[in-house]
Amino acid sequence: MRVTRTWTISLPPDMSQAALRLARAEHRTKSELVREALRLYFAQRGQPLALGADVRLSRVGELAELYRQRASTRQPSEAQLRRSFRGVRQLHERLKHLPP
Repeated sequence: MRVTRTWTISLPPDMSQAALRLARAEHRTKSELVREALRLYFAQRGQPLALGADVRLSRVGELAELYRQRASTRQPSEAQLRRSFRGVRQLHERLKHLPP
C-alpha cells in the first residue's frame, strides 16, 4: 500500500527556479522542500498533522537538518558516501516499522 500521495502543482517560473536552487543548495528533493514548507505552514496556523505523522516527519526533518549541517562544499569520498547511504537505509527501515 502506498503511503504517499502524488500532487501536480503549478508555480510561477521565478518561484519554481528559486525553489529548485534552494533544494539543490540544501541537498534535498523538491518534494522534501514542499513537505517542510507545509509542515511549517500547518504549525504556524496551529493545525496539527495526522496523529503519528508529525513524529515521523520531525525525525526525518531532524536527519535532513543534521545532514545539511555536516554537508560541505567538497565532494565526499566513496567511503563517506557508503557510510551515508548505509545510515539512510537503516533509518528508512526503522521508520517503516514505527507504529501509525
